Amino acid sequence: MKYIPLTIVTLLWGLSFIATKIVVKDISPLIAALFRFSIALLVLYFMPQKRKISLFNKDKILAGFWGITAYFAAENFSLKLTSPTNAAMIVSTAPIWYVLFTQLFHKKKTKIVQYVASIIALIGVALVILNGKLYLKVNSLGDFLAFGAAFSWVFYTHHITKLKDHSSLTAIFEITFWGVITLIPFSLIEYFFFKPHLKFNVSSIFGLLYLGIFCSALGYFLWNKSIETLGDRSTTNAVYVIPVVTAVSETLIFKQIPTLLLISGIILVVFGLYVFEKFEERGEIHG
Repeated sequence: MKYIPLTIVTLLWGLSFIATKIVVKDISPLIAALFRFSIALLVLYFMPQKRKISLFNKDKILAGFWGITAYFAAENFSLKLTSPTNAAMIVSTAPIWYVLFTQLFHKKKTKIVQYVASIIALIGVALVILNGKLYLKVNSLGDFLAFGAAFSWVFYTHHITKLKDHSSLTAIFEITFWGVITLIPFSLIEYFFFKPHLKFNVSSIFGLLYLGIFCSALGYFLWNKSIETLGDRSTTNAVYVIPVVTAVSETLIFKQIPTLLLISGIILVVFGLYVFEKFEERGEIHG
């Protein structure tokens, strides 16, 4: 039962890449992100709050900045310069960076076998994303920005763990508020310097509603709830599963036959996460 929120958010975010592809055909990436989180903010505002809203908290401000503004700015601008394959593979390294981060700064014990398990899961992700495409075109700045997105998620999780009420709807509203506020300057830069396209139609509107309501308002709530129940490292490892969900969804939607690489990649991801989680549980028991 405790894995249900994480399973739901992983499915929602896996499908979000497909929804985002539809939206950004008609609306530029950062302005689309601003609309997405503005919708989420509106939904969260009308949800029942357990306590009075308190916006001015350092960790909430920084969680909003790193988890929304920095992450989407880095990822979206990287996609202007490098390939989606490169970006997806680099962003998927976030869990292993977070494991290293927690060992260095949170003093959490990590066994060698857990690093090996993380690498196995990452190899699985690479097989799923590449899926037979062995050629990768490198763009230094684009790939650097993709790493920026991965590290942004590490810092977001770090600040979330410092909040006692991070899984409450009120805290999600406060974090989203700061994400929207700090996203506005980046959106204005995109609007005035890149002359973006803005075209609203049925598909882009429904895409934004899905991203705003389900992937942002509900998604961030379920993710933070999972951190509370499963721990920050186990939850962050779910990032490995998101591109797998995307790849499987595309295969089913477009009625393609699953390749051997796709199936092998899924097996490696599941195996790597299983091994990591087993040793994580032992560490909590004996720690």
